[in-house]
Amino acid sequence: MSRRCTCCENDCGRHKRLRPLRLRWAAVCLLSRSPMRAGSAVRSLAVKSACHTVVMVLRRVQFVAAQLGRKAGKREALARLLSGSDLPDGPWRVMDQRTWRTGEIGPATAWGERARQAGSVTAWRSLSHRTASRWAWIQVIPMTSEEDARAALAEVGERGMPNLRSRVRLVSQRDVPVEPFAGASAVWAREQHTEGPDGPGVVLMLAGAVSHWLVIVSLTGSPVWDWQSASELAALQAARLSG
Repeated sequence: MSRRCTCCENDCGRHKRLRPLRLRWAAVCLLSRSPMRAGSAVRSLAVKSACHTVVMVLRRVQFVAAQLGRKAGKREALARLLSGSDLPDGPWRVMDQRTWRTGEIGPATAWGERARQAGSVTAWRSLSHRTASRWAWIQVIPMTSEEDARAALAEVGERGMPNLRSRVRLVSQRDVPVEPFAGASAVWAREQHTEGPDGPGVVLMLAGAVSHWLVIVSLTGSPVWDWQSASELAALQAARLSG
């Protein structure tokens, strides 16, 4: 979950307020697609980089806006997430947790609009190990149908946002084949290799369609996580949703 500079084509009020800004940024992306003379490769790369940057800025603005205001079902959404005591090999503690209105971040989609109309609330929780340098975050997104959950799963890899506070640099990434964890009808998995102040690191991201829910887990730290552990954790979260 090709990049676009506009978050959607809707005519609703919240998008009208952002339209002048989006149009200016869209012009930058159009430039990146225009024919250029020989010797302009560097300029082309710079424009494409700027296009990607403004897309991320707009997405972050949407992310902040989606968290504001009253969200019916916020407590129930957070209660669906695993807590520190639920994770194996503890002790774990909650570092941060947030909720936001589903369907208000990134390019508009039919499944996102249906979730927004239904009042869906996404819940996210970040946890850290108390004695080891290991971290995990878990996210659950209620969709309006199993079909929408699978449609959202197909886009999950393109709808993320970088952590602005992170001091690590992405070196490489690849999607990997992983068997569906217990409770999931389909999954998506990505492995990232990073470099930071503490040396190289590995991030595992695993998402799955669980009935009408989308479950996402992201794991990093030392000792390095493996895919079996990631699948077991995702299965625990899936069982929590059906319990």
